[in-house]
Amino acid sequence: GFERREHFEVALQPQLETATGKISADRAMVRELDMNTVGIVSNIMGQTVALDWHNDTVDELLAKFSSVNSSVERTGGFTSMERHTLFQVVARNNSLFIDMVGKLGIKDRSDTAWHLSQYEELHEGMRKEFDLDERFLNVEFKLNLIQQNAKFFLEVLHAQKSNTLEWVIIV
Repeated sequence: GFERREHFEVALQPQLETATGKISADRAMVRELDMNTVGIVSNIMGQTVALDWHNDTVDELLAKFSSVNSSVERTGGFTSMERHTLFQVVARNNSLFIDMVGKLGIKDRSDTAWHLSQYEELHEGMRKEFDLDERFLNVEFKLNLIQQNAKFFLEVLHAQKSNTLEWVIIV
């Protein structure tokens, strides 16, 4: 892929009446720069970068899954390689879901913003500016699409295996 670069500035504005002023795509105005402010800004920036990576990875999974779909549509069955790819896609899909919710804490509220209300505006403003919730929902939709389609294919594979075993028992 290509290298992505972005610039984000935290501008000190000591005359602000509240702890946080205007937040835009490239700047957050704050009254003072302390560890809580740095923590919130770095957490949101980390989440937005990680969400971009997860979205790109999910798009790659969709492309793999689309390839398996096309092949099954043409041939009416799975090759052993396609079965292997399907299982890899399912496992990767599950891992991405767990990473986004568990490790990145995309749906979690900042402890700092929770305990210190003066940081709530900065936290929520940055989440909104970087569209974290909407972008998460888009990735979640793609992951659910893969999961639902994979479930169908896995049920088909299970039925085929059951039929094979029934024939083995009969013969």
